Amino acid sequence: MTSGSSAAQRRKAVRDALSGRIKILFVAPEHLETAGFVEALRSTCVSLVAVDEAHGISEWGHEFRPSYRRLGALRNEISAPFMALTATTTPRVRKDIVDVLSLQHVIRVVGSFDRPNLRWHVKRADSHATKLESIRNMVASERGAVVIYGGTRRVVEAIRSDLARLGVSTAAYHAGLDPESRSRVQENFLGGKIRTVVATNAFGMGVDKSDVRLVLHYQLPGTLESYDQEAGRAGRDGKPADCVSLLGKRDQHLYKTFIDRSRPPPRELKRVVRTLRRVIGAGERGTVDWAYLAKVTRRTRDELEPLLSSLQRLGAIRIYSASVSEGSDPALLGRTNDRYSDGEGADPGPLDVGVRSLGPDWSTVAQLRSAALDGLRAVHNYAVTRRCRRAVLLRYFGDEPDGCRGCDVCAAGQRRLR
Repeated sequence: MTSGSSAAQRRKAVRDALSGRIKILFVAPEHLETAGFVEALRSTCVSLVAVDEAHGISEWGHEFRPSYRRLGALRNEISAPFMALTATTTPRVRKDIVDVLSLQHVIRVVGSFDRPNLRWHVKRADSHATKLESIRNMVASERGAVVIYGGTRRVVEAIRSDLARLGVSTAAYHAGLDPESRSRVQENFLGGKIRTVVATNAFGMGVDKSDVRLVLHYQLPGTLESYDQEAGRAGRDGKPADCVSLLGKRDQHLYKTFIDRSRPPPRELKRVVRTLRRVIGAGERGTVDWAYLAKVTRRTRDELEPLLSSLQRLGAIRIYSASVSEGSDPALLGRTNDRYSDGEGADPGPLDVGVRSLGPDWSTVAQLRSAALDGLRAVHNYAVTRRCRRAVLLRYFGDEPDGCRGCDVCAAGQRRLR
C-alpha cells in the first residue's frame, strides 16, 4: 500500500491480510502511522517484518526518512522477528539500524560491495559545454544501454536536447514529469525501445535492466552511497561496464547548497529560534511578519524557509501556515536566484507558528551536519584520489579490496609501467 492506493484498495488489502487471503503485504513506512492500521496488524498473525531500503532508518545515512525511523516503535506492537535489508550502508549506518529497531540476537549478513566487472572513471570537465562534448563522445561510441544522471531537471533537459540534436534516441526522466510520462520512459527503456535515458536521481526504484553498459554522471552525487547505488545499475548481467563521472570545479557547490538547506548550521537555527521566542514567546503560538523576521535575522525569505523547515523537523517549532514547505526538497535548489524583499513578489502574509518551550539537542544537530559534510568530502576524495578508486569505494563501506580489476587510476599506472 502506498500513497497512490485508494482508500478502498487499502481497506481491501487490510481485510485480505486479516483473513489470510494474502501472505505478503507491501506497505510504505508512512502508512504505519495511519490510525487503526497498527491495531489491525495486531489482530493478525505477522510472521516476519522485512524492512527494505533500511538505510532510510538512519539519520547518518544518505536517504533518511523519519517514517522509517518510527519503525522502531512497531517492535512494541508486533511480536514478530524483524529483518532489515539494504544494498549500500556504512558500518555506522548498520549499527544505527540495529539500535533503532532494537534488534536482539542479530545475525548480520554482509556481502562484498565489490563488482569486479565495473570499471570506475572520473574525467575532468570544468564547463557545461565540455561536459556535453564528453557525454556526446561517450554515448556515440557506446552500443549498449546508457543511463546519464544529472543533478537538476534543467541539466537533464539540456543533455537530452543536446543528444537529440545528434539523432541519439534519448528520453528524460525527472520528478517534473507526470506519472504516466515517467512510467512510459521507464517501460520503453527496459523494453529496449530507447537506448539512453537522462535522469535525476528520481530514476532508480524498479530499474533493473541487465545490459546497461555505461552509467554516466554529469556530476558526482552528494554521497558515495548515492553514487554506488546509481552507478551500480551498470553491468548487472556480469559483463564489463563503465561508471564514469565528470568532475567540474564547482560541482560540489550544488550539494553544499543542499546540505545548507537540509542540515543548516546550528548557529543559524538558534538565531531564528531566539527571534521567534522573543516575538511570540516560548510555548506560545502567534504570527510574525516575514519582512520583520527577515530583517532581524538578516536573511531573505528564500534563506529562511529551509531554516524554518529544519526547525519543524527537529521539533523546535510547529508551522501552521501553508506557505512553508514541510521539508527541504532538492528541487528547491533550482530557486537559488529567487529573492524576497520589500516590494518584490506577492505578499505571503504573516507566518503562523508555534514555538516549543524546549529546543532540540543542538549537539546532535551539529553532528548530523558534520556527518553530511563528511559525506561530501568522501565524494571529493574519491574524485581527486591518485590511488585506486575501487579501493576508495570499498573501504568507505567497510570492505577490503582484493586488487583492482579496473579503474582509470590503476590503468594509467599500468600504462606508465609499460
